[in-house]
Formats: sequence, structure tokens, C-alpha cells
Amino acid sequence: MNNLNKKNKNILIAGSNGNIGSYLYNELKTKFNVSATSKSGNNEQNNFNAIDFSSIDSARSFAQDCKKIDVLIFLIGLAHKKGNKNDYSEFKKINFLTLKNLLDSLKINDKLPNMIIFRSTISIYGERYKTEIYDEKLEPSPFSPYAVTKLEAERYLLQNFKEFTWILRLAPVYSKDFMLNINRRVKLKGLFYKAGKGNNKISLCNIKNIKKTIEEIIVGNNIDSGIYNLSDKKIYTYNYILKKMNAKYIFRVPKIFLQFIFILGTIINNIFLKENSVKLITNNIFTSKKLGDKINLDHKFS
Repeated sequence: MNNLNKKNKNILIAGSNGNIGSYLYNELKTKFNVSATSKSGNNEQNNFNAIDFSSIDSARSFAQDCKKIDVLIFLIGLAHKKGNKNDYSEFKKINFLTLKNLLDSLKINDKLPNMIIFRSTISIYGERYKTEIYDEKLEPSPFSPYAVTKLEAERYLLQNFKEFTWILRLAPVYSKDFMLNINRRVKLKGLFYKAGKGNNKISLCNIKNIKKTIEEIIVGNNIDSGIYNLSDKKIYTYNYILKKMNAKYIFRVPKIFLQFIFILGTIINNIFLKENSVKLITNNIFTSKKLGDKINLDHKFS
């Protein structure tokens, strides 16, 4: 595809104020005609609109006034917060209704995008004590409101726009400027730690691999519509991560203690205890082989 055709593609990033959204905006704006929306303002982004798509009136007004969108990159969601059952309505409003309101409004105005790229999460599988490898064939089993409502959004897309929807289930995302998802797995109150011997395996997702995937989808390079896990090609151990972070003093948390926490969380149905303990005591490999067969997800944690 020549540069003129690429530049003429109208890309809308919905949810451009987050870590992924702001990074993608800065990377894609040099190659495509990019506009952006978020609930709050951003003076650093051109072609920006502050829109709350959880309001159907706001979504309809936007759809009436906006130009035709070629590619919708939908990133809106509650970030880094799993919630409890009492929070379900708030999660549904942000993770599902924002998407439905926008696409329903665009459809009414005959402005549906040619491509929908939806940011989902590996949390929709539900962390499972006896499962080590999670691929796209595994039936989702979410139990946090965050994951449940992300799956609802996925199903809405597949029921209505399957032929031109790409669903990217992201492993925990990191970049040199965003280390939260790594720090929370190896640091506690500023101190490095590991569960047991630190040999358990996990999947992570370099933000550059997200950009690479989305660019390949946009230019039509051999990635069919569908559902894809998105993670680094490299599988990590906690010891590898700690070594790369130059951790010198590491305290070990006995696995038996974390197993007790997991059992307790299961008994009292505490999402926070269950999810965070099972991540540390089991292998959690969210393989991106399906996507990796088409592009090289070679960016890694270093």
C-alpha cells in the first residue's frame, strides 16, 4: 500500500488518554489521518474530541457530526481495576455500553467503520489453578466484572460485526514508561519478591507489539478478522524479570502461603485474592501463536 493511500485512511482512536491510547496516537499519526476521543480533554492531540460515549445522546451527536471512519481502534475501559460484583453496572457502562452506543449511532448514520479493532483482555479466560496454557480455543470463564463485561462487548461485536472485527486479548501490557503490570508482580511496598523459587512462567505484552499488530491489520497484511491473544513471543519467568530489573535483594514468599490465600479467596469468593494468588503459584501462558504465525512479535522485556 503506498503512502498516499495509508495517509488517506481515517483512524479513530476511542480512549486515547490511556497509556496504550496515547502511545498509539503518537505512533500512528505520522502514517495515517488519526483523530482521537476520550472522556476527558487532551490538548496535546490534534483532531481530539472529549466525548463520553456512555451517554447515548453524546454518541449520537458525535456520529452525526463526524466524518466517515475507516478504522475504529476501541480502547475505552476501566483500567487496572477488577472490581467486585457490586461494581458490575459501572463496568458494564464503561466496557460495554460505550462500545454499543458508538457503533449503534454510527450505523444509524451510515458511518460504520470498515475495520473495528477492539482491545480486550486475557482476563476473560479467568485464571485457573489447573490450566497453564491459554489459547483462543479455550472457552472463556470470566469471574470479575471487568472480564465479564469485556466478554459481553466481544460477543456484541461478533454477533453484529464479525466480518470486520479484530479482537485483541492483551496479556499484561508494559513499556519503558509503563511498568505497573510488571511491578505489581515482583514488588511489594517497594521491595522485590518472588513466589517460591521464581520459576513459574507468565506472558507479557510489549506495547510495541500492540502497535506492530494494529499497523499490520490496518494495511491489510494477512491478518484475518477474528480473535487473537496478543503477547510477546518470549515466555518469561519471574526470575528472568527480576534479573532484568537488577533485583539484588529478593524475599521469597512460600507457595504454601499463597495456596492458602487462593483457597481462602475461593471460599469467600474474593476476586482480588483469587486472581492475584493464582498468578503467582501457577504457570500462566497466554500463547500468541495464532497471531505469531502471521507476524513476528519480537519485542520483549529487557
